Amino acid sequence: MTVDEEIRRVDLDITKLKIQFDLYFTGATPRPPTNQRDALEKQVKELQFKVKSVGERFLYNSVLNKFNAYSELWLKGCRTKEEGAHLHPLARRAAHQSGAAGGLAGWSNGGGAMGAAARQAAGRRGPAKGAGQPPESWRISTTRKDEKALRSLYETFIAAKDQVGDRKKPSFDSFAKEIARHAATIKGQVDCEQIDFKIYSKDNKVSIKAKPLK
Repeated sequence: MTVDEEIRRVDLDITKLKIQFDLYFTGATPRPPTNQRDALEKQVKELQFKVKSVGERFLYNSVLNKFNAYSELWLKGCRTKEEGAHLHPLARRAAHQSGAAGGLAGWSNGGGAMGAAARQAAGRRGPAKGAGQPPESWRISTTRKDEKALRSLYETFIAAKDQVGDRKKPSFDSFAKEIARHAATIKGQVDCEQIDFKIYSKDNKVSIKAKPLK
């Protein structure tokens, strides 16, 4: 593997690690991927000694800046989450219930079951706008195809499965068909133009919940 290829591989690993931290910050996974971050930091530091040409140095500096910027955001995010963990249990429960929504679940077994709450339309606040903050959910249109949002949902879903060690992973096509099927079912029950899909992880199982938007 050339140095250029190693740099690009590390760049891809940084993106994957960002997804894992996003899952942690949204509560989809119980623990932050600190071990993966430390291992990747070691790779980034070792890589600098392999860089020779001007082109390689440019690529390396770009990847290094990206890793350092994300590392700072991850550190701040972990501190914020730890501070929030000290809230009174009733306050945490109220916050959780206000954002919870029913929907399709049990995708760790490759299937999905419609929850009762998914049959009720409810408003929600928009996704967080702060820098480095992950989206609260993925809004999928019921009237048109949005492959970008669907692809983002799929990649995060697969990353969540990797995080808990679940090897049962659907292909993108089968995942897209399942999402479309559930979207059609929800639209048939509630006349809505968009559906919010959110990923959850509990007991080493990853699930997706959906909420219709009027």
